[in-house]
Amino acid sequence: MPPFLATPLTLLLGALALLLPLLLARAAGLRLEGALAAPANLVALLVFAVGIGFAAFLWWLAARSFALLRDPATTPAQIAALRDLPMGLPEGTVRALLALIVGIIGLPLLLFSQALALNDAVAGYVNGIIAGVFGYYFGARSTTPDTQVTRRLTEALATEQRQNQALREAPDPARVEGLAAQLERQLGVARTILTQLGPALPPGTIPPQAATLVEAAERALGAARTTGNATEAGLQAALGALTGSGGPFAALLRAAAPALPLAAGGPLGAAALVLGVGWNLGAGAWRRFRARLLEAPLDPALFEPGAITPASAELRLAQAPIFARLFTPWLEEPGFLATLLDHCLRPDAAALLWARYPGFTNPEEAAQGLAEFRAALLDEAVARDVTPETLAQTAARLAKAAPALRAAPDATLLAPVAAPPEARAALEGLTLLLAQLRETDTDPLPLLAEITP
Repeated sequence: MPPFLATPLTLLLGALALLLPLLLARAAGLRLEGALAAPANLVALLVFAVGIGFAAFLWWLAARSFALLRDPATTPAQIAALRDLPMGLPEGTVRALLALIVGIIGLPLLLFSQALALNDAVAGYVNGIIAGVFGYYFGARSTTPDTQVTRRLTEALATEQRQNQALREAPDPARVEGLAAQLERQLGVARTILTQLGPALPPGTIPPQAATLVEAAERALGAARTTGNATEAGLQAALGALTGSGGPFAALLRAAAPALPLAAGGPLGAAALVLGVGWNLGAGAWRRFRARLLEAPLDPALFEPGAITPASAELRLAQAPIFARLFTPWLEEPGFLATLLDHCLRPDAAALLWARYPGFTNPEEAAQGLAEFRAALLDEAVARDVTPETLAQTAARLAKAAPALRAAPDATLLAPVAAPPEARAALEGLTLLLAQLRETDTDPLPLLAEITP
């Protein structure tokens, strides 16, 4: 049916429905002319017809509301707003219909009260009802706008607060991505410590729960990278557990700290300073720095040709007690120090010194004196490599780390001290970790700034 015919046809059918009782009565042979001629009966019929009309109107309004609810375009917010309205109709509809019913029925009764033979008492009742309904309706309408404005403002503020709360609770893609990248960096270090260094370290150096923390971090990172269902709280929890005191990185720092002097900033500051300084050194300087930390047998290749002068060799001779006792009287001979340096930097230096220079008690003493002299030369080379600027720069970057990891720019903090074998093994593991970080071009200082040992 064309839409423009729907409304007229509906009105026509409604009128026929009103006339249907009369037609049925006439068909049954009933005579209604006399009954309808009485004014009271006519008024009753009109009241009935008006009631039926308003009922049909309400049914039509309700049908429109239900059609709106079934419409896929209707949002949940609109449905929630309709739920709070009387009969699901626009606000004021029911009140207006009641006022119309009273006016349409009551006013004719009041105007034709004499024709209807209504006494003064009944007319007074009708007048009071009409006056009360109209007074309430128009009085409510005069105050409703302010009330409606206030209510709508309140609803708008509540909606805005809910939206803001939802925005705050919704994961921020930038924050989630930042946390995922941070977790990925820490997870790479934790895997290296757990799988590559852990088996070689003394038992108990890495806590047993470290493997569980790594697995939880891998699950959280996998959810962020593959499914995209990671939450900010989940990533933060996994990161906090991995970088906390029970994580592998913090455990390795704690285990290595006793092999270094106590830092001025915190108990783990010297270990953090070792990582920062070692990262900033060149390839040759890094090899010398690592040899000094580990106090390993020195490789002559650590010393670059021409880097050690006879003058510096003479100074270092004083720091090697065995060589100072034997070779101080020979310092006046021309070229002695150059020849001694050449012998000391050869692979077979210990055997050469025992054969060429009398005065050693046994070959072991010659080897011990060589080790003392080489250690003094290495100390001098490392002192040239680790400049005050490098120390200051590293200490400044560690200022962003936890207080326990901060250290003063003091070169003496890099010198190993007498410590239990477990601490020495952990320090060796720390240097191996630093070597891995150097190979992968991973700066350890941002990693240190993220952990809370």
